[in-house]
Amino acid sequence: MASIAKRPNGKWRARYRDDTGHEHSRHFPRKVDAQRWLDGVTADVVTGRYVDPRAGRVTVLEQGQRWLDAQVFDATTRANVTSRLRVHVFPHLGDLELRQVKPSTIQTWLRGRVQAGCAPSHVRVVLTNLTSIFAAAVDDGLIATNPCRSPSVKPPRQDRRLVEPWTVEQVRSIIDAHPDRYTALIALAGGCGHRQGEVLGVTVDDVDFLRRTVHIRQQVKLVKGRMVLAPPKGGRERSVPLPDAVSVQLAEHVRRFPPLEVTLPWGDVDGPDRTARLLFSTSAGNPVNRNIYNERTWKPSLRAVGIEPTRHTGMHQLRHHYASLLLDGGVSIRAVAQYLGHADPGFTLRVYAHLMPDTEDRARSAVDTAHAAAADSVRTAEVRP
Repeated sequence: MASIAKRPNGKWRARYRDDTGHEHSRHFPRKVDAQRWLDGVTADVVTGRYVDPRAGRVTVLEQGQRWLDAQVFDATTRANVTSRLRVHVFPHLGDLELRQVKPSTIQTWLRGRVQAGCAPSHVRVVLTNLTSIFAAAVDDGLIATNPCRSPSVKPPRQDRRLVEPWTVEQVRSIIDAHPDRYTALIALAGGCGHRQGEVLGVTVDDVDFLRRTVHIRQQVKLVKGRMVLAPPKGGRERSVPLPDAVSVQLAEHVRRFPPLEVTLPWGDVDGPDRTARLLFSTSAGNPVNRNIYNERTWKPSLRAVGIEPTRHTGMHQLRHHYASLLLDGGVSIRAVAQYLGHADPGFTLRVYAHLMPDTEDRARSAVDTAHAAAADSVRTAEVRP
């Protein structure tokens, strides 16, 4: 039910009742304005875009917590997202009601994060989480539009830092700087493209010496400060070729340092126990804790060979080294993506395109080989008068 009536003060009162029976009204100086407002409400009801004005009174903090509670994240992802919201979103936007957040509010918040020294790539990740929170609010009918998706919201430009892979000599020097117990660990990560958690989670059963293949089925993760076994990133298991150079070092490692049988929770600290025979362990007979390893072994090894430990010189550099060797050897982008565990070969191409060998000579050679006979016939043809 909707109506327009003139008030004693000369203004026009437009009102309507929603499907719950609650009355909404507004006053306008002109009847045409009141009618336009009612027409807009009616159109929203008909098209399904109607939003109860009271619904947007939920705060960003309340909606963010609801959204977080509904997600099916694994333990590590949940901890990371919770930390981002707690540090970057809730202190700045948490007390605002959803209806109060405009695109300009989001843009101001983005600028503030960058000015606070946050890396542009990290700010973009936080914005993705915030966008999902508002998207859920739109889906639930709390607000009509998502302010994060407005064309006027411009996230900071991503860092365009090109990957500079380490040379074979650098990787060999890092291996030599490691204690004997961990040299095969570096050789495996640099020769098969494991992520750090994946190489720490390799079991002796994952290495097929006969078929010259390594299976990547799990990783060792830190959840709430405790080590757990978990699926590889994205839950994507994969198999990669085992080079002879790595195979020899793994065989020698197994001879000198027998596998460690451990029982750890699966997926989360409260998950079911799973037993595995880990290939790499500490001298005290424990699984390798990545934080302790990074501080006591990885960083000192880098310094020993003249490389300054930074966030750009972590073990992930060994994956870049691996990818560069494959591309230089002519392995296709699709195969490189498969071996690295990337879901999208396009991502692999964007990261490593600048490392691909020059294709001009290959293109000429391919055409010349195919048309060599025709070219020869032209060269040997007699010149006719």
